[in-house]
Amino acid sequence: MKVFTSEQIKKIEEYTIKNRPIASIDLMEEAAAELLDPIVECLRKKDDTIDIRETRFYFVCGPGNNGGDGLALSRMYKALDFDVLTVFCQFSSKISPECKTNLNKLKRNKNHNLHIITDVEQLPDFEDRVIIDCIFGNGLNREVLGKYAEVIEKINESQNTVVSVDIPSGLFGEDNSENNGAKVRADFTLNIGYLPLSSLFAENEKYFGETICVKIGFLEEIEQKLETPFYVISKNLPQDMLVDRKRFAHKGDFGHALLIAGSYGKGGAAILAAKACMRMGVGLLTVHVPEKLVDVLQISIPEAMLSIDENEKYFSQIEDFEKYNVIGIGPGLGLNDITKNAFANFLKTNTKPLVIDADGLNIISENKELLKYLKPGTILTPHPKEFERLFGKFDSEFKAIEFMRDFSKKTGIIIVRKSGVTAISTPEAKVYFNTIGNPGMATAGSGDVLTGMITSLLAQNYSAQNAALLAVYIHANAGDFASFVKSQETMIASDIIDHLGNSFNYLRNVNSPLSELFDEAHNMPDQHDEFFDDYWADDDEDDYWTDDEDDEVYLN
Repeated sequence: MKVFTSEQIKKIEEYTIKNRPIASIDLMEEAAAELLDPIVECLRKKDDTIDIRETRFYFVCGPGNNGGDGLALSRMYKALDFDVLTVFCQFSSKISPECKTNLNKLKRNKNHNLHIITDVEQLPDFEDRVIIDCIFGNGLNREVLGKYAEVIEKINESQNTVVSVDIPSGLFGEDNSENNGAKVRADFTLNIGYLPLSSLFAENEKYFGETICVKIGFLEEIEQKLETPFYVISKNLPQDMLVDRKRFAHKGDFGHALLIAGSYGKGGAAILAAKACMRMGVGLLTVHVPEKLVDVLQISIPEAMLSIDENEKYFSQIEDFEKYNVIGIGPGLGLNDITKNAFANFLKTNTKPLVIDADGLNIISENKELLKYLKPGTILTPHPKEFERLFGKFDSEFKAIEFMRDFSKKTGIIIVRKSGVTAISTPEAKVYFNTIGNPGMATAGSGDVLTGMITSLLAQNYSAQNAALLAVYIHANAGDFASFVKSQETMIASDIIDHLGNSFNYLRNVNSPLSELFDEAHNMPDQHDEFFDDYWADDDEDDYWTDDEDDEVYLN
């Protein structure tokens, strides 16, 4: 799924208005109608015992089209007999034409509880109402100060549930490193049409809360034409990458991988990486370990062969690695001086596709000269701290992502920056974001599992880019299965390995009792549809949506 910049989203809207064709005000009405159900979904997610019919709403609307969305939405909720209070912040004389049209509709409706305020002191009390933030949308490019900032601070000081429409007011769609203005801290954000890029960055989670993308009637043809370097990995992408096995295939068809991992006291990292590598389908696996880890590896994973280091405790050297298709190195290696020297010597002579993680990355961060020995197609898998040690600290995640794009383009190296939303940069200067997975995966060994998975796919002749993308998605999906069965709090890295098979079946749409339960748990029942149907079933349903003959709301 493409992720567009704020400027591109504006172009998509303009193109849709011109080519559907549809008036801007009518597209706004469509968008507002599409937001009705998702708001109810948000409230039920926060409290599944809530009586929606008793919910009281407080709309805070600004002077632009985001404010126009809010005014239209408040009118619709009022038409559905909700208790609605609407505040329009008239802190300047500027107002968009669509916003003005919707404001006039509310003015003509004497039953609507509308407050047009010119000063913050006029802001009515929030009471126990759900606050719908529609002050500023995704096109904002100046930090919010003054009276609007005071309103935002009052929203943030409240204990009320806050739902932002499009984007939390005050946030920019991309880089917020120099944005020192006020920003709404929402519980939920309903993105209209597309995810803002800034919603994919950990630093902005406190503003976005949980995000839900609400599709409206933008024309798909312009989406397909517009180029973007940013993508979210959706299920169809890894599905298309999967290669089916031929009936007469043998283990030699699925590669021979080498893992260089483990040191005395860190044997678990080698075991986890090796198990994950085998479980992902590699034909043959050899694990190079110090002598003291031989017994535990042989017992823990008898499917793997061992290459035994001459040093009892540490990786000190490896010879004859030309027979392997691919090499993964780093998990549990340690930072002993002997290991550092062996790692440097290995990089200087290696010609095989390579995955580097953990202590392999830490050794490079101490000696940046080693970066020049990395071949195009090498995959680096740092978590945020390892990334910082390797490449320095950035003012924002947006700037870190821009660095990744530039680095991958110049070097041909793929970076998998592991986080709550993992980012993968490719030599084409594209970045793919993985938005599935859960906090239960933030546990020791989870990264070792991913290293083994990527190494396995590389050995099976997946391209470096596809191996990284596919492994990241399956890793996260298996983590979601594990969380579903175990809970986030009790998950360990081995649980991810245990559910890799479920993840493969999920991608191949193989039905199983667990996958059916998983799908049911991860899809919200449309209870709210029944609620709104009670109103829309009336033969004279248009009466709910107009305040005179000239005003019409589109419900498609």
